[in-house]
Amino acid sequence: MPDSRYRPSRPGHDSVDAGHAGLRPGGAIAQFRHHQPGRCLSFAYRWQEGVQMMDNLTKFWASIAKEARIIGRDHQALFLFFVMPVLFVLILSLALRDAFGDRPGATFDVLMVSQDPGEVTQSIVEAFRSNSHILLTQSNTASEAEARQWLIDGRYRFVVLVPPEATAQAERRLGEIMAKVPPELRMEKPVELVVMADPALRSDFRKVLEGSLDLALHGVEMKLGREQLQQTMRATQGENYVPLPDMEKSRLFEPVRGETVTREGSGPTPTSVQQNAPAWTLLAMFFLTVPLSVSFIREREQGSLFRLQTMTVPAWVVLGGKAVPYFVINLIQMASILAVSVYVLPLLGGDRLELGNAPLALLLIGGSASLAAIGFGIAVAMYARTTEQATSFSSATVMIMAALGGILVPKAVMPPLMQEVAILSPLSWGLDGFLDVFVRGGGVQQVLPEALSLLAFSAVCHGVAIMRYRSQT
Repeated sequence: MPDSRYRPSRPGHDSVDAGHAGLRPGGAIAQFRHHQPGRCLSFAYRWQEGVQMMDNLTKFWASIAKEARIIGRDHQALFLFFVMPVLFVLILSLALRDAFGDRPGATFDVLMVSQDPGEVTQSIVEAFRSNSHILLTQSNTASEAEARQWLIDGRYRFVVLVPPEATAQAERRLGEIMAKVPPELRMEKPVELVVMADPALRSDFRKVLEGSLDLALHGVEMKLGREQLQQTMRATQGENYVPLPDMEKSRLFEPVRGETVTREGSGPTPTSVQQNAPAWTLLAMFFLTVPLSVSFIREREQGSLFRLQTMTVPAWVVLGGKAVPYFVINLIQMASILAVSVYVLPLLGGDRLELGNAPLALLLIGGSASLAAIGFGIAVAMYARTTEQATSFSSATVMIMAALGGILVPKAVMPPLMQEVAILSPLSWGLDGFLDVFVRGGGVQQVLPEALSLLAFSAVCHGVAIMRYRSQT
């Protein structure tokens, strides 16, 4: 009788003695391979895929470590990466401190030449001195020619010449008006002041000064008219005369004082650091496209990239190994700029950056902007043939996007057409996201549209770069 150990198993049954499974021709392994070849091949394929993935991950981490060592050895690049953006934020935030917020802001040297001691001169002086933007100097001896020359020399930015007898002339003209003298028969003309401005004075600042002057003259008209009316009433009513109420104490409207409204209610007025800190953070992120693209091209010129391609290293390993170190650098840049804006800038006399109450929103918009910048740099590197091409194209493109996106010039001062064009710049998306958090008190939900736009831009750039990489393999 044949030994049962060598009896072939029935199809579909795997019950064999484990101790002899690997010794006899009809063991479990042989039966598995014979009866279920598809599952065996699928298992082997998955095993091979797992081994390949582990090998690619090892290469990926090695690529990250190599790029980090290369960056760490370049001390000048590290200085540019971290110190220069911080210095820009400090300098610009201090220089533009008074252009934002509630501070007096830029001041203007104004000269007023007047030989009229009456109400006109007094009202103009009071109006100018109550304006914190104006540094008033009075003179009653300077001539118009001297004042004009001082303006040309840059000694003053604004000059007001009050004619002699201005108050008396205004009173005489008012008397004719109250007497209902027809306009064509009136002897007195309106009082004319001579106003001269420095051509370098911005038009909006000039309008502020002219508005203050018009307001002062309107106050003179009201005061003189009130006095003339009281005299007429006193003469006509006699003992029944009742003085007019004091207009300052009987105002119909409260003085207008606007407040800054955020999602958390009223808040502080936006400051220069809230514009400059995110703006220069984004610019620093996108300027990393220059060293990133140059690094790729150098490896291609040295043959390193070709050797990786011949080894069939996946694109995500090569591109990701470059991207991760720069992503970390971008986040460190953002953290350092924000930390300096919060803790160092107030010590130098600047405004403290208010970060809001949504750290996840900051991380989301910062990470999205970093990925967008890295994707742009990798795409440039894949298509540029020389380091000169990559450097010039990256720098010029980033500066154009910065100018359009409100980085170099705030969008609030742009004309309407330029504000519409600004939405084409990825830097504008990032800046709007940061301002949603810093200024408007927004959170993740509010910055999500900008973050998704940046991630879409990053995906397009990375997709273009991967297709180019595969076409070169």
